[in-house]
Amino acid sequence: MCCIDHTVCSRTHFAIHFFDFVNLTPRSGIDVTRALDSMSDPLITRQDVQGRAQVDALAPVEPKEALKVARKICHPWYRCQSLTKVAEHWGTKSQRMAILIEALESAQLQEEINRIVTVSAWPLRLMASLEIDTAAAYLVKLVEQANEEPHGLRRADALFAVASRLENYPTLQALVAPSLIAALLHRHGNRVDRLIRFTVGTLKDTIPEMLSPLIAHHHEGKQKQLLVASLRKESST
Repeated sequence: MCCIDHTVCSRTHFAIHFFDFVNLTPRSGIDVTRALDSMSDPLITRQDVQGRAQVDALAPVEPKEALKVARKICHPWYRCQSLTKVAEHWGTKSQRMAILIEALESAQLQEEINRIVTVSAWPLRLMASLEIDTAAAYLVKLVEQANEEPHGLRRADALFAVASRLENYPTLQALVAPSLIAALLHRHGNRVDRLIRFTVGTLKDTIPEMLSPLIAHHHEGKQKQLLVASLRKESST
């Protein structure tokens, strides 16, 4: 499928940002385009980065050519995103679903669970708009997979990535929320508090009844006071 052998590819480092979400702004007003977590993957090559950029440019005007380019991208993260971009612009429902399944299969080729789950959020969101029941079936498997991530914060990061991308699908968010909340309640620290605020902002209109333990878990201080005040103001309007 890919044109570059990763065993001999350049080890140039490019950052993968787990929250590379250019269109995500929770209704809380929190800007989650900032990366909550990032890491450098030595297997990402310049060709991977350029391939994704080429697909982004081609997909609206030459989607079939973009599909060819996407399938040649070696790194599963970039290939998953690029295949999803093609499906946004081209194909019958069945063709788009097939491309999105291919994207999800590409995501699975990564070794780390949180990377797999995080980048799967891209095709899942589009799939939900086409066949929500199929998207739900894939989502359940991804949540189960995320629950196997041993590092609690990385597990929460990945689950939040999915929940954020599914903000227009409350029934799907409800499938993610219990595991996301459980992961956050077992961790402490500034990064956890920040992710709690993001989570509350994303889920407050979907499952507000599940958020009280998260708010209580947040470290006392100005940020918690602002969060509580914001929620009270919204509830009174």
